[in-house]
Amino acid sequence: MLRMLLVRQKGTDYSPNVSCGMFTGRVLQLHKSAFGGERGSWRSLAGVPRHAPSFSKPLLLAASCLAAAAALSWAPALTYDFQGGFFMDDAMIQKNPNVYEELNWRRLFRTDYWGLDMFEGPWTHKSFRPLTVLTFRWNHAIHDFSGSGFHIVNVLLNAACAVLLAVFGQHAGLSLDWAVLLGALFLAHPIHTESVLYIVGRADLLCLLLVLLAALIYAPCIKEQRGFAALAPVLAVSASALLVAAGLCKETGFCFFGLLAGWEILRGLTSTSQSQVFRALRLVAILLMGIAACGVRVWYTGGTAIDNMDPHSNPVAVHTDRWVRLRSYALVHGIYAKLLVFPTFLSYDYSFDAIPLVFDATDLRLLLPLTAYLGFGILLVLSLAVLRPKACRSPAEGPIIGLAILILSFVPMSNILFPVGTMIGERLLYIPSAGLLTTLVCLAHRSACPRLLSSLLLLAGGLAVWRSALRVPEWKDSDSITTADGMTQLRSARVQFNLANVYLKAKQYDEALATYQRAIDIDPTDHDALPLYHAGQILFFKGRHQEAARYLEKAVNGYFSPLTIQEEEIWHDYALSLFFMQKPQASVAHFQKALAINPGFTKALNNMACAAGLGAVTGALSKEYYQHAINALDQAVRIDPGNVLYWRNAVALMMAGGDQQRATVTWNQLVAMNPQGAGQPPSDCSWEFYFR
Repeated sequence: MLRMLLVRQKGTDYSPNVSCGMFTGRVLQLHKSAFGGERGSWRSLAGVPRHAPSFSKPLLLAASCLAAAAALSWAPALTYDFQGGFFMDDAMIQKNPNVYEELNWRRLFRTDYWGLDMFEGPWTHKSFRPLTVLTFRWNHAIHDFSGSGFHIVNVLLNAACAVLLAVFGQHAGLSLDWAVLLGALFLAHPIHTESVLYIVGRADLLCLLLVLLAALIYAPCIKEQRGFAALAPVLAVSASALLVAAGLCKETGFCFFGLLAGWEILRGLTSTSQSQVFRALRLVAILLMGIAACGVRVWYTGGTAIDNMDPHSNPVAVHTDRWVRLRSYALVHGIYAKLLVFPTFLSYDYSFDAIPLVFDATDLRLLLPLTAYLGFGILLVLSLAVLRPKACRSPAEGPIIGLAILILSFVPMSNILFPVGTMIGERLLYIPSAGLLTTLVCLAHRSACPRLLSSLLLLAGGLAVWRSALRVPEWKDSDSITTADGMTQLRSARVQFNLANVYLKAKQYDEALATYQRAIDIDPTDHDALPLYHAGQILFFKGRHQEAARYLEKAVNGYFSPLTIQEEEIWHDYALSLFFMQKPQASVAHFQKALAINPGFTKALNNMACAAGLGAVTGALSKEYYQHAINALDQAVRIDPGNVLYWRNAVALMMAGGDQQRATVTWNQLVAMNPQGAGQPPSDCSWEFYFR
């Protein structure tokens, strides 16, 4: 204001003889003119604030310490071995040919994030993220699937996002100390553990990184900084290219054309610049590029709807009652808000039946979404309020921009526009958390009591660091995270199933069977085939064949993902249990069903040969089954000629069937091929069985 007072305006006499009263009146007149009076408008100040933001060295030091502590909480992850990765890391990365085979651009752009063909395959998630897949490929090219390279990259990307968010905060009006606080809070947030340590969460990290870069590159255009007018077209195209790249890392990136457009509109409403025509042209260009990018993405993947939605992943989406869906989705929104603000309970999975559906409007759980919607409304009102000047303060865009980031990233995952493939995913909150933190920090910075609020934010940040420090070690490998969450997320059938798998791998069969049963009890419809299948396997292994057959019969009629197990495996084990229940004919029939799915399934060929051959030899089946058995073993040997078990079983069946000459010839062939592995001539058929 001092500089304003020294500027001579037309018709004003600043003589030494001016009275104190006249001087004071002139100051008030200039103040009124600057902030909304008749001679000017506060909109003229929207570009650059007249007062530099206040700066606090103690706050900067405290925020820097918080950032350092947050960084240390992530340090253990730098040593985590990718070989111990979790389910989707295995399915999307280790089993994705785009990662480890020779680069095939056509295949890369025809497959989704899971490596499944989007156009000719039986099922696709439609998560088209080729740029993220390429980063996995670069990791593999450097260090294969071993070592901690995948984790190191994710940790560094997370740190880079925190730094860029702090820089973005300065563009949104924060001083350096508050901007560092914003970055530190983001780095400390425990909700990010899944995005960073579940390697497939890299899609969210890359998306946010590119979105922030796009916003920072485009900011000079919006602020109409001197010297950038000629570069505006280049900056607009560059920012748009980064947003397209963000969308090819994760679909949410395409939504952030709305951030640039909204920021342009906001600045246009709060500015009296003479270049509004150029702003309008930039706005139209951004909107056209955004609409084109989104349209091409939707057209290329054939829409956004997921065919054959797994009811266990998102049970709300498949429910037939519209009001149950609306109430249940509202509850999901409330839980998401709780995870953002109070991330005390964390879990890698919230699928069926971790969050029971809301059937009654009087369900007290609906208080949670009501609180969340009310909180959002309050933030919106406060954010709009600071767009208007108060006293000597210029309008603040930061809070409303933060809400824009929150809305643009949350709406696509909220099931409002279309159902998504998961009930709740903590990794989906990575980008929304950046928006919420931006809003909260910017509002605190502009508040009447910034010292108090900064202290509260630092306290919250310290608690977040503590929670992250506890959570990061739980993600060390698949067994540790499965066990940790399996002990707390008792209502998720999938979490309990995965915990049972850990017990099964450790050969703790009783604990595994009890945990599989807990997963089965959660789902009274017996929809999920996998816990039924594995429980049946354990029962078969324990010799409880009748119980095993009952579970396996349900399994063959249930739902399962081909990413976890092949359908023929379930039919095979069901057929095996039927033979040991003295039902050889039914057993052979179900082995044939497995072979109809996969004709090259050698385990089924071998065991069907044993069932048919022994059934024919003992008289339980007709004699023609004997030749059927020999033919099956011959086919198995042709597919896998080095498998000694198939040769030995052929010899055993020939000897049992009285075909001594053929048995001798076959045995001699085996001895000549593998004299050490042949061993002694077999006296019985050997079954092939192992846990999956």
